Amino acid sequence: MKKVFFALGLLPLLAACANTAQGKLHQAVYDVDSAYHVLANPMPDVMAGKVPGVALTDTQKDIAKRASQTLFNEISSLETSIEAGSSITQTAVSALQTDFASFETCWAGLKTGTTPDSCATIGGSK
Repeated sequence: MKKVFFALGLLPLLAACANTAQGKLHQAVYDVDSAYHVLANPMPDVMAGKVPGVALTDTQKDIAKRASQTLFNEISSLETSIEAGSSITQTAVSALQTDFASFETCWAGLKTGTTPDSCATIGGSK
């Protein structure tokens, strides 16, 4: 969990590296992508029951998978637009950042045995 907070703390610094408005939006997408991968990295071990003290029900596993896939699809869509040379909007990037925060809250809650409302917000249901 400390890695996630560290990665999130670096987001503003990394976004400052871009020079144009589109460059800053692109960097924000890449930053969320990086933070997502840090956050999602232990998911396979958690799902397999290999993390002591964390036991997800089948329903919670399904919620986590759907929420993660929703966020991954959103990241991929924006990255595809960037790679194609298309402009992306601040609205789309803000929505991605909001969804990342919802996923982060959802995943943290699931690992503690609760199912936060944020799981429904990101598409994982409740």
